[in-house]
Amino acid sequence: MTDSEKKMLRQFISQRQEFVYRRLKENTRYQEVCERQRKTDAAVDEVLQKLEKDDRITVRRHYEGETEKTGVELNEAYIQGLRDSVKILALLGAFGAEPDL
Repeated sequence: MTDSEKKMLRQFISQRQEFVYRRLKENTRYQEVCERQRKTDAAVDEVLQKLEKDDRITVRRHYEGETEKTGVELNEAYIQGLRDSVKILALLGAFGAEPDL
């Protein structure tokens, strides 16, 4: 994949992510999950405050890393889904040509 293709793919994914964020604002289940997280946030902060500063930093870095890892995994799953969709459409003849498998 060329740099230009990668850039276009990143832009496309970014646009799709914005679309998803708009949909999430209307998703009641997602809103409920967010509300639960807000409620437990204070309790977690209280527990963390009982730890030494270095331990707090370690715990926060761990969970930030988990969040980042999940984001990377979701992006890869999304890209693979796009690839699979294009292959299926090609197999169905939607593009008027046979796919390179």
